[in-house]
Amino acid sequence: MGETTLSRALKTIDEISKYPEGLRFSQIRKFLGNPSPTTVTKILKELTSTDVIAKNSDGAYVLGVKPYFWGKATSRRQGLMQNIREHMKNLHLEFGASVNLFNSSGGNMFCLESFMAPQSPSMWQGGQSLELELPVIGSIFFYPDEKLENEEFLSSEIAKHSEEISLSRVRQMIKESFSSGFQDDFGLFYPGVRRFAVPLKEEGRTIMVLGAGVLEARLKKEGLAENIISKMKDIKIRIEDEINT
Repeated sequence: MGETTLSRALKTIDEISKYPEGLRFSQIRKFLGNPSPTTVTKILKELTSTDVIAKNSDGAYVLGVKPYFWGKATSRRQGLMQNIREHMKNLHLEFGASVNLFNSSGGNMFCLESFMAPQSPSMWQGGQSLELELPVIGSIFFYPDEKLENEEFLSSEIAKHSEEISLSRVRQMIKESFSSGFQDDFGLFYPGVRRFAVPLKEEGRTIMVLGAGVLEARLKKEGLAENIISKMKDIKIRIEDEINT
């Protein structure tokens, strides 16, 4: 199968980006494997009309203004992730918690970042992909409401745990989580570990979930759980302000 016009256009943009002085028609055609002049003209015309490339005074094709804005958008995203990491690190250091950042794709959760506390071995390492299941901290925010209202589904998920878990308590936890926008599992799923999570939303859609796990024994200290919850809610507000700006 031959190359599509789109793949040739993308290759053209990439090649032009390597030459500040630009490339001429003949050079671009040669780079593309000498397709017909009509094909090359069509690609260059489309890219020029959308400001992806431009023709300079010497007749060479250079990058246009559109890639500049692409670059700024990418830079903002990279800056966003750096800020999220900093928030996670501070949360980890302040409370001695294991902190994870997840997203979801194709029925799997993927751990994007992780700050591990040695007392919480059940937290996942960054870079690990995990099947999306209800007991996973924060995963409820990736499910549609109707899925979480299905008692058969909830029961099948609960059955995957070796520990006996109350369906009524799980349903109450889900209800409170969606009502408050904050999940506290009260140690339901993993004995001895209490987990918290907040969804990070872009235009109302959950794109990531920030989770934290702390040994329940440590939470006996007065006010510690409330301070963690308050801190995570504050982080959520700050990150979402940046995401949606």
